[in-house]
Amino acid sequence: MKRLLVAISCLVLASPAFGQAFAPLDGSTVTISVSASSQSVLLAKDGPVRMMNNGTATVWVRCGSSGVTASTSDIPVPSGAVEVLSFNHPNGPLYCAAIAAGSTGNIYFTPGIGI
Repeated sequence: MKRLLVAISCLVLASPAFGQAFAPLDGSTVTISVSASSQSVLLAKDGPVRMMNNGTATVWVRCGSSGVTASTSDIPVPSGAVEVLSFNHPNGPLYCAAIAAGSTGNIYFTPGIGI
């Protein structure tokens, strides 16, 4: 049994998706100048997305279909934070929306692969 667990562990660790560092899709970063109104942008692909909030306050983010809007009950991204989350959206293009309490800076979205 112990050998079987070791063999399975080796296979998982050798998997190309396991532990792969985030690799951006070149030239695909999009930006939202955050304000108190929800704004959205189209991403080049779904899957892992690196989000970087360079603003002075928390930004809330929601991703989905065209027309998606963000509210303060969505995913919080604190000031100065970098997050990599995965959004699988098989029903068409992926859009991400962001909102904050006011004009606080920019949030950048970079699609790619890995974690």
